[in-house]
Amino acid sequence: MGAGGGRVFGKQTRVGRSVFRIGIGAVLSIGCVMAGLWLLEMARAAALFGWSWGPQPNLEVVILRALVINALLLTMMMIRNLFTDFDVVTDRLRMKMYVANGYMLVISLFALIIKYFEGPVFRELEATVGLIGLTCVVTTAYSFYLLVQIYRNVQERLQHERELSDKFYLQLTTDNLTGIPGRVLFMEHLAASIETAQAKGARGAVLFFDLDDFKMFNDSLGHTFGDKVLMAVTNRITKQLTAGMRLYRLGGDEFALILEQDSSISDQAALTAERIFAAMKDKLHVEDQELFINLSLGISRFPEDGHDAQTLYRNAEMAMYHAKNAGRNQYQLYDAAMNARAAERLVLAGDLRKGLEREEFFLAYQPQVCLMTGRITGMEALIRWKHPERGLVSPAEFIPLAEETKLIIPIGEWVLRTACRQNKAWQDAGFPPVCVSVNLSACQFGQPNLVAMIKKILQETGLAPQYLNLEITESITMNNVERAIATMHEINDYGIGISIDDFGTGYSSLNYLKKFPIQTLKIDQSFVRDMTEEHHDVAIPTAIIAMAHSLKLKVIAEGVETEMQQQMLRERGCDEMQGYLISRPLPAPEFEELLHNLPAAEQLLAN
Repeated sequence: MGAGGGRVFGKQTRVGRSVFRIGIGAVLSIGCVMAGLWLLEMARAAALFGWSWGPQPNLEVVILRALVINALLLTMMMIRNLFTDFDVVTDRLRMKMYVANGYMLVISLFALIIKYFEGPVFRELEATVGLIGLTCVVTTAYSFYLLVQIYRNVQERLQHERELSDKFYLQLTTDNLTGIPGRVLFMEHLAASIETAQAKGARGAVLFFDLDDFKMFNDSLGHTFGDKVLMAVTNRITKQLTAGMRLYRLGGDEFALILEQDSSISDQAALTAERIFAAMKDKLHVEDQELFINLSLGISRFPEDGHDAQTLYRNAEMAMYHAKNAGRNQYQLYDAAMNARAAERLVLAGDLRKGLEREEFFLAYQPQVCLMTGRITGMEALIRWKHPERGLVSPAEFIPLAEETKLIIPIGEWVLRTACRQNKAWQDAGFPPVCVSVNLSACQFGQPNLVAMIKKILQETGLAPQYLNLEITESITMNNVERAIATMHEINDYGIGISIDDFGTGYSSLNYLKKFPIQTLKIDQSFVRDMTEEHHDVAIPTAIIAMAHSLKLKVIAEGVETEMQQQMLRERGCDEMQGYLISRPLPAPEFEELLHNLPAAEQLLAN
């Protein structure tokens, strides 16, 4: 077992083993000395057989010595038994030793009694005393044999304990699922790598990453499927590693790499990260399902980002979370400013939880209009947070935090219920019925009870299903295509519409797009913003519109801000638009005023 195994087994076990071995050695040594003296006395006592030497000792003294030595040996065995944990086999050998020594004790006592009575009857039995001495010699030899057997048995037991310790260490340091090293070995190897780098004046780096939205796989498809995803990811990334690199699984969907480099560690770490992302671009095949897996990765470097294993690990993890907050599926290098931002995010996360309880959120509604008639055909409900101290907090700041802390689940349910209730209230007030669109996050879409929750909200608010539209992104649908299709069919069957939001920024397969039960594609505002008279700037929106219409899908352009953009979209057959050209997102009272002024707005847009 290596040094790591010794550390795992613990100092107490090593000390216990040492004491045990010393005790066994001491017992053997004392036993040999005592038995040697005993044999000597027995030989001297056997003058009747003609092979004694030296002056004949008093027979009572010889027998008394044998009695005392035997009693001492038996007592030592009993004391040893109090402080030694024997197994079943060794226990049997020990009992044989008791019997043998007990036998010698009895016959020695019997010989002493015979010698004590010097009567005529017993005087003839002196030859028997000699035979008793010879029996003691034989019994002592047998006791030595048993002692050797006990020693061998103890050695076998110690070897078995070493094997168990090695097995325990292997289980502790190796991930049972993937077979790669785990957290314990990672921290040991990282500490050793830092020590080596310090001695050589070299540099190093830690790459820490996890899978985006992995919890959705476990929640929707079960942990067995999630385990297979982890094994597939491990196999793919391992193939990308060069000599000297080693992948570690730290737990759950978290992985790490340790790099050592004499030159630019930042370049080497970035190159390794890009190689990992390139490997994960292709879909994974798990149980006849095709999946796209995104990663978020953080990098910390030695010595600039830390001088010990714990600091480097913590900073790499922090950089990874910043990669998630920056949009996921990317990597970030650690910098010291992240600590301040992390502390700020921690405070904001607490405020976010309180904000839901204190009803600090509200919805703003942005109209969607027909490009041909100018009529308002729908509206998108967008969440806003009015912080009591910071004022309005940007959704780009708190939405990723809500997803990270899973607060997006209760917040998303509140958004859905509030939007449905408000839309129903406007319909009851006599406004023309239009559809309200609500965004679903990956966490929400992966909920097993999603459809049941939506149905319950519609029943509570009284809004008809055809006046609710759910917007999901391409990445959500591509994480698990078959599951996504099944969920969308269930939503559609209830009469609720579905839109693919931010289309063109993800990696939807056109083959799957045909299978999705959707009604609308929303062109991402980045493509609309770049629309000018230049041909290449309008190529992508033009292609998206043509493709969507060929699939009999409606197209909505987001982020329309100029009349030129409006005109170009109209000329290319885009169905609807939304953006600041029409209106910014408005709180419910202001949006209601917009609905009151609907005829004038329609006329303006139609022209």
